[in-house]
Amino acid sequence: LKHLKGTYRRAKTITLIVDNYIIHKSRETQRWLKANPKFRVIYQPVYSPWVNHVERLWLALHDTITRNHQCRSMWQLLKKVRHFMETVSPFPGGKHGLAKV
Repeated sequence: LKHLKGTYRRAKTITLIVDNYIIHKSRETQRWLKANPKFRVIYQPVYSPWVNHVERLWLALHDTITRNHQCRSMWQLLKKVRHFMETVSPFPGGKHGLAKV
């Protein structure tokens, strides 16, 4: 959160869409969010991985790369994972879509 605040310091609001992982609702996180009202948090419904795009990404990664992989070394597996992530990235060059905001 601190990194986002620094990166997008000129933004009037920053909206985060998060799952219900415990750290997203921790006392420390809630205190920080209260002290930084430019951040708006939208919690996804509980037990709804189909609406969480990163969960769909992890499933695709698991189905195509990590499930029953035939790699002889961890480095070979990591190379395949990296290639998968670069291939499915919607933003070429590893930059996220709001890099210049």
